Amino acid sequence: MPNQFTGNKRSKGGYMKEVTISEAADCLGISIDTVRRRISKGELKARKVPSPHGEIYMVEMPDTPAPLPSDPPEQQQENPAEVGTIDAMKKTISILQTELDARRREVQELHVLLQQAQKQLPPGKIEESTGKTPAKVSWWRRLNPWGK
Repeated sequence: MPNQFTGNKRSKGGYMKEVTISEAADCLGISIDTVRRRISKGELKARKVPSPHGEIYMVEMPDTPAPLPSDPPEQQQENPAEVGTIDAMKKTISILQTELDARRREVQELHVLLQQAQKQLPPGKIEESTGKTPAKVSWWRRLNPWGK
């Protein structure tokens, strides 16, 4: 929804819509930080406008958005060296995924073995006559020869 600062400005090719940085980010489908970076690089035009809370940037947005330099081109020629690198990376990813799956299976097997080993351990220190664990005595009571 446009706010009080949104306006239209006439440019060479038609009307330019001026919006705030957050509105520009929403329109372009990018983050606010990316809009700020594009403004500082000169990829987007903006100007400072006084507002009740200080100055804000008003970004010029064309009615028909033109692709910015950082947008990927629609038809990109494939470089043979890049294709080879991409294929090598895909093979590496495949190998690493296989190794990761093997490590996950190993961890699961080790968990099972650990549980089996814990079941075979004798129970902790229990007084055989009462079947209760002995009461814990704090370290300072054990060291204090005068008290009990």
